[in-house]
Amino acid sequence: MPGNWKFTTISRYIMIIILFCSFKIMNAQNPTTVNDTSAVSDSYVKIHSAHKATMYSAMIPGLGQVYNKKYWKLPVIYGLTGAFIYAFDFNNDNYNKYKNAYALMAAEKITEFEGYTNTDILLRIKEHYQRNRDLNVIVLAAVYMLNVVDATVDAHLYDYKITKDVSMNVQPSLIKTIDYQSTYGFSIQFSF
Repeated sequence: MPGNWKFTTISRYIMIIILFCSFKIMNAQNPTTVNDTSAVSDSYVKIHSAHKATMYSAMIPGLGQVYNKKYWKLPVIYGLTGAFIYAFDFNNDNYNKYKNAYALMAAEKITEFEGYTNTDILLRIKEHYQRNRDLNVIVLAAVYMLNVVDATVDAHLYDYKITKDVSMNVQPSLIKTIDYQSTYGFSIQFSF
């Protein structure tokens, strides 16, 4: 029995030491227990979220750019969107006008529409406005997608620091080839 007593006592001491050490490790990882304020401020770096920028820009075009603090992109986004919505409306109105005129002329209810007396010409004009209207929808979708992609890429590069110490150094050099022959060349070194 005395050997069993030693085992249980030693295991209790080991458990207490493990609990004490894990408690110390948890406190060491908690930055609120650190007294140095510079260490605390460095550990709490706010990360700019690319997911937020993407979601904002997907919900309301331009909101992701505002989140990324790229305000100058708002007039570009809304200017392009407004121009293509106007073009869509113009082409859609003309498409409907010539579609109705073509249908009426094909049914022989009218013989002339705005100086056109041939149904083939009205059909070509109708198809022209239809194609332009459909292209406007595609371009509007592309502007929307570019808005979302731009906000995402800007958010990913938000914390990227560009230093002014970027240089390239080109020097002549003596290079050894595979068969140990010497040849001349250039070495290029980039430092950033």
